[in-house]
Amino acid sequence: MVARFGQSGARLGRLVRRFAVERRGVSAVEFALILPLMLIIYAGCGEVTTALIVDRKVSRAASTISDLVAQQSSISAVAMEGIFDATTAILEPYDVSVAKVVLVVVDITSSGQKVAWSKARRDTAATINVAPPAGLAVPSTIATVGDEVVVGRVTYTFTSPFANVMKSVTGNPVYNLQHVFYLKPRQGKTIAFTG
Repeated sequence: MVARFGQSGARLGRLVRRFAVERRGVSAVEFALILPLMLIIYAGCGEVTTALIVDRKVSRAASTISDLVAQQSSISAVAMEGIFDATTAILEPYDVSVAKVVLVVVDITSSGQKVAWSKARRDTAATINVAPPAGLAVPSTIATVGDEVVVGRVTYTFTSPFANVMKSVTGNPVYNLQHVFYLKPRQGKTIAFTG
């Protein structure tokens, strides 16, 4: 019985030594362990890149709507629709139906700020003759009494195909990308809306 136990112990020892020096399957095991992490990093990099591209387009769209309106001395409803279409074209090929665009022309008076006129697409326009809503008020550094300031805001709801994974990491399945631009009129001090 002792001899038998000794033989199986010796056999087990040889098997352990052979397993310890065997290297043929090591890289396959390492690859199998690392592959899920590599795939998550790869997908994450792709999603971050897409989010940065969309954020850049949102910034460009907000800048464009403000700039196109600031170049006018008066603007019609038809022209505003064309400007909204231009901002929509900037956001393509991404889903433009989730983009909210607001343009507000704020009149700076000695008693404060009030909305001269406002137009929006897929969002709510600011109420006329009252102070602009939070987020659209003109900073005091560029507010000059007697002038108007064009405020353009674009908000984009970015969702990821990996929304559930992102929610477990960041707590949010959806991200609101938003940019606001302030420009003064280029042809005079005011911009009239002719309807």
